[in-house]
Amino acid sequence: MGVTAIRLPLTALIFAMLPCASALEVATGRMLGSGHDPRSFYVRTPGGPWERTCTGPQFRTEAAGRLMNIRVAQALFDDEWLTERSFDPDANTDSVIRALDLWREHGVYNITVSLQGGNTGYGTTVPEVRRAKNAYQSGPAEGLHVSAFRPDGSLKPAWGKRLVRLARALDKRGMILTLTYFYQGQDEVLESPAAIRNAVAQATDFLIDQDLRNVIIEIANEVGHSGFDHGHYIRDDLATLIRLAQSRFAAKHAPFRLPVSASGLGNLGVPSGIRETADLTIIHGNDRPPEFKLRRVPELLADPALPGPIYMNEDDNGRDPSLRNLELELASLDAVWAGGASWGYMPWRQIQMFPFRFYTPTGEDPDAQFPAIRGPPGPRRGGGGSGPPPPLPVPRTRSACSQSECPALSPARTTSGN
Repeated sequence: MGVTAIRLPLTALIFAMLPCASALEVATGRMLGSGHDPRSFYVRTPGGPWERTCTGPQFRTEAAGRLMNIRVAQALFDDEWLTERSFDPDANTDSVIRALDLWREHGVYNITVSLQGGNTGYGTTVPEVRRAKNAYQSGPAEGLHVSAFRPDGSLKPAWGKRLVRLARALDKRGMILTLTYFYQGQDEVLESPAAIRNAVAQATDFLIDQDLRNVIIEIANEVGHSGFDHGHYIRDDLATLIRLAQSRFAAKHAPFRLPVSASGLGNLGVPSGIRETADLTIIHGNDRPPEFKLRRVPELLADPALPGPIYMNEDDNGRDPSLRNLELELASLDAVWAGGASWGYMPWRQIQMFPFRFYTPTGEDPDAQFPAIRGPPGPRRGGGGSGPPPPLPVPRTRSACSQSECPALSPARTTSGN
């Protein structure tokens, strides 16, 4: 099957439509209580009524309450030990902001961003950056130092400024930010469990003080990962950390409260701390076949012990630019959607692998193009013929589109500027 055979209308990526207004506020039905669907996401502008995402005559009935996502973990990235190559953290965040309108036009209304970055894949495309491990404890020669937090848990001002700029740019477009506090290999920056607790309080207080209401808090990415340090404190005391973040809103007399959770490993597992305290259930589906996801997601939805919406915000179905991996992305999206959950695309090669070059599928370089949008690739640079570029998947099911047909690229009221 050639690339052209799997091209679909880009408008099939219409996952959600959220109000385009300032101070967008997000919650889950579990948080809102009686009269609200506990498995749904809700949004409003301050003082307005809560509405489920993806509601209205332009959407299929089963789209109501869903929230789809692209993982953009490196949007605030700054490696303080990077000396082999110049990198401008502010320009990187600007590149993400410039891509928001394109993503929104194509139905993407939520992105996941990390305060401690993600796996950079150093050396894959930039050979001179030869870091063997994605870990702070490996030191400057082999590791990374990517963290919004100082050792005591206080927030670095430069990271805070980038965060506010990005969150407000999303807010202007009626979009939501899932903000990850901790990432494996970088929690080691924090000097103790007490510093970890301070980081949770400091980051949450910062969101409150800046009146950032369009944020879902993800305490940690894949809390069971072996790369976490401090005796797996984050995993073992996750419920305490979730409750701490939730408690800050009442402590500061905030007029809003943000949803709080964390994610488990890529086996669609749910840590006990999420079951006990969270406002939603965040899962990862990495390297799991679509058939497994199709079985597992309905089981999660049927489990009354799991809180809120079921939200997959990372799904790695293969990182090489191949048709097979594109097919797996499409099949996984279909499976998660059919199971009743929200789905998240992880374009690792394009926007997580250093130097995060391709936030938009433009230009002539095949690695910058997504076949579901751009069509057949041209010849690769440097010789070597042609081949399919990394994909941006499009749902064959058109699950969130109109009952009759997806509208023509314009269901979202786009805005300009940053």
